[in-house]
This record gives sequence, structure tokens and C-alpha cells, in this order.
Amino acid sequence: MAFYRYQFCDLVTDRPIADLDLTGVSFDRRICQPGTFSGSVAVTGPETAERVARVVGRSDGDLGRGPGRTVVHVWRGDRIWGTYLLWSAEPKSDNRGRVSVDLSGASLESYLYHRQIRADLTLEGTDQRWLARELVRRMEEPRPIGLGPVTPGEPPDPEDPEETGGGDGSAAEPRTISHRASDAVSFGEALEDLSARVDGPEWMVRTVVRGGGRVREFVVMDRMGQDRTEHVFTQPGNVVAWSYPADASGAATSWRARGDAPDAAPGEEAEPVLSRTWSDPRFADAGWPLMDRTVDVFGVTSPAALDDHARWWAARSSGSVRFPQVTV
Repeated sequence: MAFYRYQFCDLVTDRPIADLDLTGVSFDRRICQPGTFSGSVAVTGPETAERVARVVGRSDGDLGRGPGRTVVHVWRGDRIWGTYLLWSAEPKSDNRGRVSVDLSGASLESYLYHRQIRADLTLEGTDQRWLARELVRRMEEPRPIGLGPVTPGEPPDPEDPEETGGGDGSAAEPRTISHRASDAVSFGEALEDLSARVDGPEWMVRTVVRGGGRVREFVVMDRMGQDRTEHVFTQPGNVVAWSYPADASGAATSWRARGDAPDAAPGEEAEPVLSRTWSDPRFADAGWPLMDRTVDVFGVTSPAALDDHARWWAARSSGSVRFPQVTV
């Protein structure tokens, strides 16, 4: 049976700091958004206290360590399951004098939401996977954290289910992106904007062991995931719990996207730009009533780009939304 190891390192240099034995650990990986991490460490003696202090910092204003600059590599056997950026740490004591520290954070994708596009950026009619990689390359320029985009043609990792999916071929949809410095859009938000368009790419950050060292990679594909591996799930057995909710509280069958208002002359009032109305005809054919929804897309004034967003919502979120959840 594979064991889990929690190795804490510096975000920028990846220099090891300490290993901690955690309890109550919860973590996940997601596509196109950060995954979450939480856990707790019991401080049972001076040695543990010293290791914890090296990870979360001391209370004397120590700038050399602590949340915001520390990552935890979650090892499963000899493979890294995920890397998470520590965002908060809470030392505490209960009524019996037992000291512990609660840790929480998010996967490396969360760092992209803490870096903003601070120079006007327009890239026109370009392969959208290249656009995603170019955003990450520009984010890395001032003070890199070693996040290298995976280039087309690199062989996939056959043991990584995210990487054996849609591939990185040559049929990507050309896109145009434009972000003003005054909009204060983060690189994470720009990537979400790119992926939340019809036929938009999917992306994630991963840490792999290669050549005797750890490598951080930004992976972008048309679609991630694969259906080649057979899994057998049983209950009772490896399925601990499951739920399959259907939620129609925000249901819609007719979609529009609303962007920002274009620049107007002094004294004139400009209205936000709207996309055309888009719907999935399958829902009308199945007898669904008409339900309208307008989705705000901040920082976008291009009608074509807004059309892409509305089409994405119509294709992905019409009708009841179902989120299967399984604990294994």
C-alpha cells in the first residue's frame, strides 16, 4: 500500500524545509482552477515545534518563512500527487493544553491569481493553447517560480491521467485576447476567461520528478482526462461515500454574456456590451421551458469573445447541473 508524505519547501527555490506528520488531511486536484489543501499537525515536543516553526514562521515577524512562500509536496509513494501553496497557518491550544497548528492552502494554480497583468496586453488570432502558455511565460518574467510551460510534441506521461487525454495537436482554435493594465486582471482570471469559451482549452499545473529533481510544469490541452484505464469500484469496499445532487436553482436554457462598457466620450454614458442569445436545442426538443440567464464577463468588450462565452455556458451549464461526488 502506498504511503503519503508531506514535504514542505520554499515556493521560489523549492529548497526543502521540513517534513511534517499531518492528520485530518484533505486535498484535491482540479482542472482550470486551484485545488484545495488542509491538514493539522500536533506539536508534541521541542523537536516538532522547531520543524513546525521552520514551516509556518515564528511570531517575531520572521520574513524568511511562513504562509505565502511555502509549498507542500504531497508524495504518494515515489510520485508527487500534488503541490500546494500554503496560504494560512493557525497555531492553537485546546482546554487541555494540547498545541496544534491548522494549515490550509491551494494548489499551485492559486499563485496565478496573485499575479496581475500590469501592462496592456493584446494577442490576436493565435492558437489558444499558445496563448495560455504565453500568459504563463509573461507571468514568470519578473520573478519566476520555475513554472515551465510544456511545449507541443513532448511525450505524455502514461501514468498521469490528466496528460493522456486530448493531446496537444495542431487543431487548436485561434483566439484573440485583450487585457488592459487598468483592469487589474490576474493571470489566473485571464486563463479562466480563455478556457470558459466554447471549445476553450483545459489547463493545470503539476509537479513531476524528472532527472533526479522536481520540475513544475504548466500543461494545456484541448481536453484532459482519459477513458483507457479500467477501474473497479465497490461498496462496501473502496467507495466510502457518494452523492449525486441535481441543482436547477440557477438553471437556464437561454444564455447571454455581458461584458464591460466600451470607452465613451466625456458626458456620454456607454452601456455594457452584450453577446447574442445562445441555447442548446436539445433542451427545447426535450420539452424544457425557456429560462434566461445573463453571465457577467469582466474586462471583455468584444462581441465575438462574448459570443464564445455564451456558447460555452449554453453547451456546459444548460438545465440542471449535476456534480457527482465520490469518496474512495
